[in-house]
Amino acid sequence: MRGDHVALKTGQVCRYRSGWEQKYMQHLDGDPSVVAYVYEPFKLPYVSNVRSGRLRGYIPDLLVTRVDGSRELVEIKPLRKVDHVTVQKKLKGAQVWCSVHGVTLVVITERELKVLGLL
Repeated sequence: MRGDHVALKTGQVCRYRSGWEQKYMQHLDGDPSVVAYVYEPFKLPYVSNVRSGRLRGYIPDLLVTRVDGSRELVEIKPLRKVDHVTVQKKLKGAQVWCSVHGVTLVVITERELKVLGLL
């Protein structure tokens, strides 16, 4: 499922690539602890080949800013894909960026979406 979602908190048009992304953005729109969020905020480098040191780019799904000033870098993935080698490399690169910038990395799977009542 693909389409456009207009972020109620920012007016940004978000071109989501899955129904899960759409549902999570709708959740963020209604969450009073969220000030703003940006869909696919930037490209992060990650090491795709440890031996050669080859870098590739990874675009996380969301950067969320909370009322208290905290920020979360969010990746939405099916649980069955989280342990995939490429996904783990991307998440490792995201974790490095988060550590440097004082941001929390959050991985959302169907488990979290079910807990939130979104699935």
